[in-house]
Amino acid sequence: MRQVETRPSPTVQQVSDMLPSGEPMLAVLAKRTYDVGADGRCSLADEQAPLLAAPLDDPDVPDLLLADSDLHPYKPRTDLVLLGHAHGRQRVRRLEVLVRVPGHEHRIAVIGARTCSIEQGKLRFSDPLPIDKVPLSPLYAYGGRDRGAEARHGNPLASPEWSRALAGADPDALSPYRYPRNPVGRGYLLEVDPGHDDAFELPQLEDPTDLLTPTRIVGDWLDNWHRLPLPHAGGWVHYDWYPRIAFAGMVPIVEHFDEPPLEVERELVPDLLADGTGRTVLDFRYEIACGAPLGLQVPHLRGGEPVELHGVHPTRPRWGFTVPPAPRLHTDGRDGRLNPAEPVLHTVVIEPDLDRITLVWRGAAPARRQYHPQELESMPLRVDWRE
Repeated sequence: MRQVETRPSPTVQQVSDMLPSGEPMLAVLAKRTYDVGADGRCSLADEQAPLLAAPLDDPDVPDLLLADSDLHPYKPRTDLVLLGHAHGRQRVRRLEVLVRVPGHEHRIAVIGARTCSIEQGKLRFSDPLPIDKVPLSPLYAYGGRDRGAEARHGNPLASPEWSRALAGADPDALSPYRYPRNPVGRGYLLEVDPGHDDAFELPQLEDPTDLLTPTRIVGDWLDNWHRLPLPHAGGWVHYDWYPRIAFAGMVPIVEHFDEPPLEVERELVPDLLADGTGRTVLDFRYEIACGAPLGLQVPHLRGGEPVELHGVHPTRPRWGFTVPPAPRLHTDGRDGRLNPAEPVLHTVVIEPDLDRITLVWRGAAPARRQYHPQELESMPLRVDWRE
């Protein structure tokens, strides 16, 4: 049944900001949740998720983002946010998760539980165990914190000299021994301590083109983190993690990079991040809005695209769906007029365990000026759903 919305609601909002061109704009954001059938067709879910105004942190894991704000007025790409598990079959010890949309695919190597031990100063990886299911969370990806090196050398930010500069910030939360790309993960090792014989867990989600080995896992020292493996996971990237934090003008630990980070080398981020100085605020103010892992940020989807996934459904090795058709979107044109706005997808939250997807559409159009939130509450809009 066709549905038309003409006022703000829990799932529809109009926001005001600036276009990349510098013109004032209005943007309509519209959210829709669908059940995915066995044939890949999407039907409107009985329960509709509301637009989320602010990011939602995990209450039990500091720095883990459970959900991001939906009210970003402009994302330069579509975020594919994969929530759920990689599912093993027939006691396999390694598999690959695949996410494919037209013109783009992303792979995650999934490996059974393993540990790394130090024997006579040499690193040894245990054999992986069979895979049942592995959460597609940054907690299981490469990263974490080298607490051994931190204990041996001390956190420099905990010194009295740094207390004033930190202005009350927690030095433990800013420790340079945390992996800037994913401080909640596993496997981050800056140096080998021959006297350390306790085994530690290795990541179960990895970059299939840059797998960890006993020689690849050691980072040498703090300022070499930008050349270490890129985390591969589903879920959201926290605002404090690199490279998302770099689009706010901050790069952790180093004043500049001696060579470009892997993100630049692989053309996943703009070249202006190559020197590590953080001089990007004015040039890329909208990049920080994209919160999916880099490999799951794709050129804007516009409706009708097939999405194919492997290894992520509890019963089907291959699972997918066709993106529902875009709604027709209009922003307020003032004086009783509405401006048509081209719909593009900001976000696709994919939950294969639940056979569910949630979409956030955006339609932006030039406006006369920027408007205050109180004005937006009464300004007309139009969302013409076409399921």
